[in-house]
Amino acid sequence: METNLYENAIETTKDSVEAVSKTLGFSLGSLSLGNLISALITLLICILAIRLVMRLARRIAERSRLSESLSNFMLKALKIVLEFIAILIVADSIGINVTSLLAVFSLLGLALSLSVQNCLSNLMSGITILLTKPFEDGDFIEAGVSGTVKDIGLIYTQIRTVDNKLIFVPNSELSASKVVNYSREPNRRVDLTFGADYACPIEDVKAALRIAVSRVEGVLPEPEPFVRVAEYAASNISYAVRVWCRNADYWNVHYDLLEAVAKAFDEAGVSMSYEHVNVHVLDTPAAAKKD
Repeated sequence: METNLYENAIETTKDSVEAVSKTLGFSLGSLSLGNLISALITLLICILAIRLVMRLARRIAERSRLSESLSNFMLKALKIVLEFIAILIVADSIGINVTSLLAVFSLLGLALSLSVQNCLSNLMSGITILLTKPFEDGDFIEAGVSGTVKDIGLIYTQIRTVDNKLIFVPNSELSASKVVNYSREPNRRVDLTFGADYACPIEDVKAALRIAVSRVEGVLPEPEPFVRVAEYAASNISYAVRVWCRNADYWNVHYDLLEAVAKAFDEAGVSMSYEHVNVHVLDTPAAAKKD
């Protein structure tokens, strides 16, 4: 009795194995159920691997000094690359010719790159700007337009002008032009030129300018303010005044110094000369009378 039960169990197991083998051996053309199961398992492994890699990449990006825009772009690009590799692995497990698939994607990528050439140029320029950091958000720059940088994107950089206009400048133009960053250094020099009449003694004019400088708040004692004769012009003597201040105080010092110089000149009796032409008329002797 026990022998019969044992033999029946063996026969049942053989039948089950044969049924599973026939099921796995089912195919639709070159695609079999076994390949589908293998591809499904491969897909699940790839999804888990992508999540693990992306989690690690996000932690590295958070600890790095890269800007938020560049970090997000790099994470998205990494995810696209990983997903593309996963597609190729799954396709290969199904039995699809990966070489042909790569050739198709290469042609599509070439056609796409030619159609969006300007966007790719701006994109690469944006990555260059974010990596080299010639300016950052909040900096006051001059690059064709002058203004404060509001946001550095991958395609455009937003610049807010002093009259509150928001300008979107393509990154390719910024990377190809000369950029003057007025906010990078903590201190900035104010350069002004004043003209005084030739009749005013040079030392009196320089003394009045030094008094004006001493009255302006925000002027730094070091480097020492510079007051010297700049030029002997046609109708006046030009005096150069150079003072240093904090970057944030530049415009206040600039305009306060203009007002202070005018007041100091009035107190010292120094006259500001303007462009003019002096005409001297000479008396000629009367013509000799004819005999």
